[in-house]
Amino acid sequence: MLLIFILSLLLAGQAWAGDSARLCSGLAEPDGLVMDNRGNVYTICRGDGVVWCVPPEGEPVAFARVDAPTCLTVDRLRTVFVGTASGDIFAITPDGVADRIHRCRTGLTGLTLDRDGNLVAATADGMIVRIAREDFRWED
Repeated sequence: MLLIFILSLLLAGQAWAGDSARLCSGLAEPDGLVMDNRGNVYTICRGDGVVWCVPPEGEPVAFARVDAPTCLTVDRLRTVFVGTASGDIFAITPDGVADRIHRCRTGLTGLTLDRDGNLVAATADGMIVRIAREDFRWED
């Protein structure tokens, strides 16, 4: 009886796995996933600092490079925000240009956006901070 139960679980798992569709492969340790309103998926590779864009049914594109990325989020305008181990936050525009827009005291462990477009960041020292959109400092 137990054997039949285990076999049915294994077969159910294989059926579920067979229904999934592979978007891409070959990325070096991708970490974190966000999706924009056009279905593009973004991820970071901490080892080489590459921010990847995986378009729907397309090949991954090296979107930008940021030193020591740790987390990311994307807004409705398709700007990707990337936090780093040093506390920098970069905004990457849809054309792949990265600007540092804010600096936190410690490294970042998480990023998200509130409904008004402000960043909410979790820091390595245990804080959660809100960074108002009007306080973003775009570099030239």
